Amino acid sequence: MLAEIEWNKIAELLYVAPLAGLAVAITFSVLILGVARAGDAQRDGASHIAMAYSVLALAATLAFAGVVVYGVQVVVTK
Repeated sequence: MLAEIEWNKIAELLYVAPLAGLAVAITFSVLILGVARAGDAQRDGASHIAMAYSVLALAATLAFAGVVVYGVQVVVTK
């Protein structure tokens, strides 16, 4: 018996995989940006700006964790 190729799943993979990679890369990059800029602002004495960058880093951390957990969930359930 020959295996049937599911072309719709291959087509889905061709656009979902790059989007998932971009989501991981962007959220992690924003996380690093927020942490680095918060440290710089704190050193310069700009506590309000440091707080804003810290909030950005926290939001990016939650987004990154959400993307990773969702990705693992999709892999485990399929």
